[in-house]
Amino acid sequence: MAYSVLVVDRHPVVLARWSAPLRDVGYEVTATTSFAAARHQLANRPPNLLIASSRLGSFHGLHLVVCGHLTRAHLVAIVTTPSRDPVLEADATVFGAACVVAPASRAEVLAVVLRAFSSRPM
Repeated sequence: MAYSVLVVDRHPVVLARWSAPLRDVGYEVTATTSFAAARHQLANRPPNLLIASSRLGSFHGLHLVVCGHLTRAHLVAIVTTPSRDPVLEADATVFGAACVVAPASRAEVLAVVLRAFSSRPM
């Protein structure tokens, strides 16, 4: 059975940048531009990995990490940001999440995901 991944970003192009490489290597990927849809997914069918943008309108990815930990205590999570943000990195660490500058290539996407899974074995 493939690991499930929930990818959340307001921008469809960014969703595709994350989703396509993960699907290509066998992950079961759900992608959404909606914070509310992501929160619903986390409550009803939590994934093995959450990848969420730091910018989701009135909310951000760290809010989803907190929601995800309510239903899956060992949720592996990545919060993406357009540039390095030491405060967000520190906050993400409190919840066991990685905070990364959004990768630009397929190889970077896969490397980030592999690092996230290796840091929190399932």
